[in-house]
Parts: sequence; structure tokens; C-alpha cells
Amino acid sequence: MMFPWPDLNIPSYYPATLGPWTLRKCEQLSQLGYFQDRQGAGDVYALLRDGESWMSTAWDEIESQAPHLAAAKGHVVVMGAGMGVILYNILLKNQVTQVTLVERDPLVIDLLRQITNLNEWVGIDKLHIDIVDAFDYRPVQPVDFLYVDIWANPGDPDALLHTQQIQEQVHAATVGWWTQEIEFLFWLERNGYGAVPTLTLYREWARETGLPLIEQDNPAYADCIAQVARSYCYRTVRERLSHAANTVL
Repeated sequence: MMFPWPDLNIPSYYPATLGPWTLRKCEQLSQLGYFQDRQGAGDVYALLRDGESWMSTAWDEIESQAPHLAAAKGHVVVMGAGMGVILYNILLKNQVTQVTLVERDPLVIDLLRQITNLNEWVGIDKLHIDIVDAFDYRPVQPVDFLYVDIWANPGDPDALLHTQQIQEQVHAATVGWWTQEIEFLFWLERNGYGAVPTLTLYREWARETGLPLIEQDNPAYADCIAQVARSYCYRTVRERLSHAANTVL
């Protein structure tokens, strides 16, 4: 299967610590794909909060953001700064005219300025930063694309609900959230379809969510989601959620 989206560029990073946040380099870390069936090893930068991983430049995390980058155009709202990977790439796009970065922790923005040359990024003049909780953000201009990435773990069980709540205030023309494919795969299983995604079923799920989700006209997206169903990331999320449910019981 050909990867249907351009690869993301990774900004230059400089290890640093600020408050509970730390960016560090992990050398020759084992890596696996998300949309692609691949494995290997390489250097990875990881963002930690109080010693726990929040995000990284590992293959699976970078790949998982590719369809959202492809959807970005016009006025884009990015919820969650993280390491700035998606932000760096969105600013590069000529189709993007304005970017609003919503981040509730000002230390994350301060750290981003320390670990990257943020002020020198191409397209930085298009960027506006709002220090506010994602659920309290109210845009002053129409939003063409909303991307929500405010969770530490892929497949967070509250991600759909949170995105719906945020979209109620933002009213973006198109919406996506990080690792939304995992929620779609769970929906397929609950409805007896198994892990066999199709574009028709994706559109049905999108209608059920009430969100104007990305890639509803891209058949290649369904093929990529089929690979997610076989990925280590998806299996790990299933195990984590199963363990949490058994612990509650």
C-alpha cells in the first residue's frame, strides 16, 4: 500500500527542562508504524511530564498526524501544542492562511520556544497563540479545520466526547482528532462489522458522531485504517482499556 499523504517534517530540537516538562533525546529506540507496516530503530525525541511520556517523534506518532496535516487549510485551530510537530508542518502549507494554537499551560509554550527555533519557522507570521483551556476556547473568526490533540495516550476513551464538546463551541468546517481511527475501529466491532473498515462505514460513523470528519472522500484512508487494526498501537490500546475495565469491575 502506498502511503497516501506526504511525510511530516521534523523540526530541530534541543533538549531542555522547564517545570514538570522535559524534552530529551532517546537514541536508537525501537519504532513501529501506525498506518504503515514497518519496524526499525532510530533516534527519537520525547516530551515528558513528571517523567511520563506525553508524546514523541516515533514513527507511529508522526504517521498518525499525516491525514490531519493533509486536511489543514484556511484558518486552522490546533488544540494542544505538544512538541509542535503538527504545528510546524501546518505553518508550511500555502493553503493555510491562519493558525490558532490553543494551549492551557503557558509553560508548554515557553518550553517550545526553548526546544525549537519557533520564531524562525516558515509561516510563523500566520500563528496566533491563545493560552486557554480547549473547552473554554471561542473563536473570533470562522474556522476551516479543527485538530484536537490534548491527550497523552492514543485511543483515549474520552477523545470523541471531548472533541464533540469542543466542536460545539468552535463550529469548524472540518474536524479531526489524534488517533481517531482507533475509536472508529471500536465502533466497527461494537456494530458487528469486525475490523474491516470501508469508506462507506467510515462515513456512517462520521454521521453518527455528528462531526464533519476528515477524509470522507478518500478511499485510501480506509486502507490505512485497516493497517491500524493490525498495528501494535491498536493492540496496546485494546489491552490497556481491557485492563482498566477489569480493574474497575
